[in-house]
Amino acid sequence: MMRLQHCTACGHAQYPPREICGACLADALEWFAPNCEPGELLAVTILHHSHEPGFRARLPLRIGLVQLDAGPTVVCFLGDDCAAGARVTVTASNDPQGRSVLSAA
Repeated sequence: MMRLQHCTACGHAQYPPREICGACLADALEWFAPNCEPGELLAVTILHHSHEPGFRARLPLRIGLVQLDAGPTVVCFLGDDCAAGARVTVTASNDPQGRSVLSAA
């Protein structure tokens, strides 16, 4: 599940999580968990090598930076048809070890 912090004082959404709001320095933060979040794909790169055994079988991997409409920028795995500048939807799922993984399509 994707979780973002939301400041109840100024409305700013932030990622990664912090103790205080990065915009107004208030400590009035709440969590919200959208099922998916739209955004713009800013940059794309292709990973050809990994020391992580779980990734080696899936190389090459497409990875990108997505500026979410909510505000934060996140790193995601990309589908084959995603190109820089495109509108995408970011979703979260768990890998076999239970860690959250973000993907954009």
